[in-house]
Amino acid sequence: MNTDLVFLESERLILRPLLAEDFTPEYLHWLNDPMVNEYSQRRPFPLGPESMTRYNDYYTEHPEKGFVLAIIAKKEGRHIGNIALVNIQLVNRCAEIAILIGDRTCWGKSYGGECIDLLTRHAFTALNLHKIFAGTFNPAFVACVKKLGWKKEGEFRQRIWANNRYYNQIWMSILKNELYDNVVPEETKE
Repeated sequence: MNTDLVFLESERLILRPLLAEDFTPEYLHWLNDPMVNEYSQRRPFPLGPESMTRYNDYYTEHPEKGFVLAIIAKKEGRHIGNIALVNIQLVNRCAEIAILIGDRTCWGKSYGGECIDLLTRHAFTALNLHKIFAGTFNPAFVACVKKLGWKKEGEFRQRIWANNRYYNQIWMSILKNELYDNVVPEETKE
């Protein structure tokens, strides 16, 4: 697994562009695994090898719309999921985060929060965005981003059909000043 190409890095993770070598049978399994996709909008639709790359290809062809990054666990040097910054709106200075931790052995290790925080900080500093948001019906995602300081903006009632019932879609977001207002700039620390 190629861990030399680093875009963003935290203590335990590397975020880098998706490479051809990432499109493996294991990755395809994640995209069709009912447990991995329990809270995914893609959930009811099977994906084959030819459609596995389509999402990434769209953003490669339209970089102004966003980008997808592979999540690599440093210790193992293994691709464990993806995170994307999509729906980038330059005039409004906002974008949406989407994440998939496909390797179930990595669940419950706070990798999702680590990735979201890393990409959010990049979006605020390097891209000068003002707001990052996400819509979900996954209670684990809501709990994760609340720990990172995200706020609930509202709900679309009965918007998602899953598990033989409708769920409300919860919209969460964070503003740049909410992340950085309580941080002392490096140059003022003694």
